[in-house]
Order: sequence, then C-alpha cells, then structure tokens
Amino acid sequence: MIRHLVRMGAAILLIIRCMLLPFFPGAYDGLAVTLSVMSQLFGMVGLLLVPLGAIWLVHDLRRHATKAGARPPQDLGYWLALASIGASTIVAAVVSLSAFVNVGFSLGFGLIALWTYCLVRLVAKVRATGRMQVRPISSVPVYLVVLPVVAAIFRIAVVDSASEFSRNRAIANSAPLINDIERYREGHGHYPQSLLSVWKDYKPSVIGVSQYHYEPNGDAYNLYFEHLSGALGTREFVMYNRRDEHEMTSHAMDLLLLAPRDLDARRGYYAVHNASRPHWKRFLFD
Repeated sequence: MIRHLVRMGAAILLIIRCMLLPFFPGAYDGLAVTLSVMSQLFGMVGLLLVPLGAIWLVHDLRRHATKAGARPPQDLGYWLALASIGASTIVAAVVSLSAFVNVGFSLGFGLIALWTYCLVRLVAKVRATGRMQVRPISSVPVYLVVLPVVAAIFRIAVVDSASEFSRNRAIANSAPLINDIERYREGHGHYPQSLLSVWKDYKPSVIGVSQYHYEPNGDAYNLYFEHLSGALGTREFVMYNRRDEHEMTSHAMDLLLLAPRDLDARRGYYAVHNASRPHWKRFLFD
C-alpha cells in the first residue's frame, strides 16, 4: 500500500508539474506548452476511466469480502480490465493527437508507438492474471479513479489563475522593450520599421512564452506574444498598442487578398478582451 501511495503521489506531482510548466517564470522551453496541454487533456478525457475504475474496485472489494463458505460473485475482473484498457487507449489517442497538433508528427507517432508497446504488455498481463484461480485485489482501479480526478480538479481550480499570473508577468516584463521603443521614437522622430534580429534581447521570462513580436501599425505599433490560454483548444495572443488600435488576423492570405471591409469580418478570432494593463488586449482564436 505504501509503495502504491508513493507511486500515485509521484504521478500526481508529475502531472501537476507538466500542467503548470508553461506558466512558471524562467527561460522558454519549446516543449512546455505541449506537456501542459497533454496533462490537461488527461485530466479531462481521463474522467472516462473513473466509472470503470470505481466499478472494478467495488467488484474486487465485494468478492474479497464474501464470508467463508459462501459463494463469491462471478469474477468480472478480466473483462473490467479489458474495458479499462480500451478506455485508456481512447485517452492515449486524444493525448497523442494533441502532441501531433502542437509539435508535429514525430512526437505524436512516438507516443502512439509507446502506448502500443504498453498495450501489448498490459493485455499479456491481464491474460496471465485471468488464469489465476484466486485473483488478488488489483491496485489498477485505484489509479484509474485517483489520477484523472485529481488532475481534473487541479486543472479546474488552478490553471486559470496560473495562466493569468504568467500573462501578467509577460506583460510587466515588456516594460523595458516599450521604453526603448519610445526612446527610439524620441530620438528619430518615428518608430522602428522592424526589430527582426537573431538575438531577442528582451525576454518575457515565462517558460511558455517564446518572445515578443513587433510590427509598425500606422502612427503606432503592435507588440504581442502568444500565450497558453486557460481554455483548451484556444490560441491566445496578447497585444499592446498605445493608441488602442489593436487588430489580429488569423491568415496572412487574408491580409494580402481581402479588401479592408471584408478583412474586418474575417479576422478569425472569436473573442477579444482587455488585459490587466492599459493598452493591452487578448485575442482568442479557436
């Protein structure tokens, strides 16, 4: 029991760590957002495993609580184990799909290959256990109940606050860049045409935020960064414009081919909100 508690505790800490990684202060990590999305999806889609785990656990407890001499209920553990493997495969497929979307084919295929290997081992183990005359109480249903429930609760309770914290940190850390842009205008009479460069000297210092992007916009400019939203399936772009002339577009082709009045109707974001600081907005794309 102690061994399983330690394993569950370690698994929960790993899931939480991955879930919150892109919101921590620190240098950019290109894998952080993917790990967080995968962990959050496990917490939500993994709830499919909870009913099966609960039924399996109650079934095992009832069988082993049968009084001596009484006939125990029919052992359905083998079939419950197979059903749990099937549900776990659905969860693994969804998590692998998120890796494919966020990173690419290599990671998604690697996760599918890893799960296929685990699947073969699990099926062999279930078959071996099914041949036992007296099957002990399995610890697997406890994992199926505890891990997804804890992950889901933690995601609902903490991720939005963590996302807001990291967004505000990235906004605050842009102050030196904004000050230097304004200083450039004071010295040259106009804003810089570009900040395209090899080294990005102004860092958001948030693990899940790669860099600040700059573009001139009329008599002002847009400064923006992409940030992991607290809503799954949403891409969030956080933008600064001192004249409050913010605008963000989904497709470069639309900027090149559409007339201005048509472009305004096809920007692509489904919501825009004020951020925590003046002149900052959040654009949400699905």
